[in-house]
Amino acid sequence: MAAISIFFCLFLISFSQATAHGGVGGGGHGFTTSLFHRDSFLSPLYNPSLSHYDRLTNAFRRSFSRSDTLLNRAAAVSITGIHSRIIPDNGEFLMSISIGTPRVKIMAIADTGSDLTWTQCMPCHKCFNQSFPIFNPRRSFSYRHVSCTSNACRSLDDYRCGPNNRTCSYGYSYGDQSFTYGDLASEKITIGSFKLYKTLIGCGHVNGGTFSKDTSGIIGLGGGPLSLISQMRKIAAVKRRFSYCLPTFFSDKNVTGKISFGKKAIVLGRKVVSTPLVLKEPNTFYYLTLEAMSVANKRFKAANNMSAAVEQGNILIDSGTTLTILPQNLYKGVASTLARVVKAKRVNDPTGVLDLCFAACSVDHLNIPVITAHFAGNADVKLLPLNTFAMVADNVACLAFVPSANFAIFGNLAQVNFLVGYDLERKRVSFEYNVCA
Repeated sequence: MAAISIFFCLFLISFSQATAHGGVGGGGHGFTTSLFHRDSFLSPLYNPSLSHYDRLTNAFRRSFSRSDTLLNRAAAVSITGIHSRIIPDNGEFLMSISIGTPRVKIMAIADTGSDLTWTQCMPCHKCFNQSFPIFNPRRSFSYRHVSCTSNACRSLDDYRCGPNNRTCSYGYSYGDQSFTYGDLASEKITIGSFKLYKTLIGCGHVNGGTFSKDTSGIIGLGGGPLSLISQMRKIAAVKRRFSYCLPTFFSDKNVTGKISFGKKAIVLGRKVVSTPLVLKEPNTFYYLTLEAMSVANKRFKAANNMSAAVEQGNILIDSGTTLTILPQNLYKGVASTLARVVKAKRVNDPTGVLDLCFAACSVDHLNIPVITAHFAGNADVKLLPLNTFAMVADNVACLAFVPSANFAIFGNLAQVNFLVGYDLERKRVSFEYNVCA
């Protein structure tokens, strides 16, 4: 993908520890499972040859790749009305689920920027390497083709019809040259002990791109009608809610966070702040309205100039982008104030990724002020130094914000140690500070 990473970035979800309630006819129940950073010691993608700084720099570069791809998609929608699906650069969140009858375990990228869930399938005319068996639909008693005349097929952006319209085929290609082509099907998905029957999935027979061998496809957690979140409500009466709590990055300890669905995902409490979800195209993405940011008692409006109104839905929240990307004027105000109030020597980022860096043996030694993100609805999210600065090398700490002229993203480093709840029923996102380990 091209330049900033936005998806449930950098995290792995392992459903082997899931606790589930309900199933078909679950009556609005939900379930919770653990999650952890893709570069943590617990991750199958963990590379012990990389240093902490190597992993962090790679995450930053994936952020840029993701951002460019999302921008391209948003521009295409605004011009043509055509929606294309996005996959993350090197996939950040993985979910372990089972599909079919009998069940076959797969590991796939959990992606808030995609809707359709798909996996590589036999026969594989062209597939990327994966480290576990490829799903064979002919061996599943619950696998069913979807007719080309169905509403589900016609809801796809790009579909083709088989002989006599008995089968529906899909095709997606992405900005990073990744692609998947295959059949739309109905299949059983099992998450822990939670079963979703007749779930619409993609069975990919021609796939390629930037996928690693530890993944087999995509699990769509976006806001569109084909996403797993939306299908949970239709199939199992699980309301369209999910929440996650992201632990501190790159821990070498057995530190996990969590992701919850349905009733288990409700975020309530005296310290919870909530902001409206703004409905925009493409409906896969989750848009919020960032009104301003404040630092050191100075407030900077999130608009091109002080007299302009703040655009509704001007920032996308994504758990797959590490960095937070701000409009240029807003970034300039925040960065210039920090440069003035932080009493430390300015230095260059040795990786060349970030602009505002200081000499320090740790972030805590910089006495960085709290930076507050002011979202619509009086939702003030107070970001601690661990949310705003990162050690990028020995004795070098940098602001983990970058400017953009076109696209704003509230990244996952800013969300660490917050319980973040997405309530698609009430159209809001909620934040509560919560040490997520």
